[in-house]
Amino acid sequence: MRIPEGAPLTSSMKMQQKLGVFRRFKKPSLGTVAVVATVALTAGAVFAVTAYPKLNNDYYKEVQKQKRAMIEASRDELAHGQRPWSDPFDRK
Repeated sequence: MRIPEGAPLTSSMKMQQKLGVFRRFKKPSLGTVAVVATVALTAGAVFAVTAYPKLNNDYYKEVQKQKRAMIEASRDELAHGQRPWSDPFDRK
């Protein structure tokens, strides 16, 4: 890119002039940036919801034990008059 002598240069233009490798890269369009950001945020959210609990399984088991220990009621009391859940395929 030809720039008039004495014209102010942006930092990206200075970098392109000093490092020839960056000359072939152009500034991405706003639409490209938006799509890449959306994909990255979606991938991060999917990881946080699916993979993170699988990787930290012990933590979640401990928290579940602590929460269940704090409940001071029986299964029948928590059912509020309804029949508590039982396995329908349980063979006796």
